[in-house]
Amino acid sequence: MLLVGYDQDSVAALTVAMRIVLERPDASWPDLVHAAGFSQTRAAALLLGEEGALDALVQELNELRELDPTRL
Repeated sequence: MLLVGYDQDSVAALTVAMRIVLERPDASWPDLVHAAGFSQTRAAALLLGEEGALDALVQELNELRELDPTRL
């Protein structure tokens, strides 16, 4: 349920989910991406809104229910 609306606005849906996972209810998308500890490459792709990076993150959150900063 955290990712409702992903198809309409992926960044907004991921922002809601990441705020919960990272326990940062007021954080912005860039702040959440940096707080997650992703590699520079992955963080840059997420901040640019690259579809593959966003889809990989939503898959990770859906399957693992947590973040793995080492995943690409």
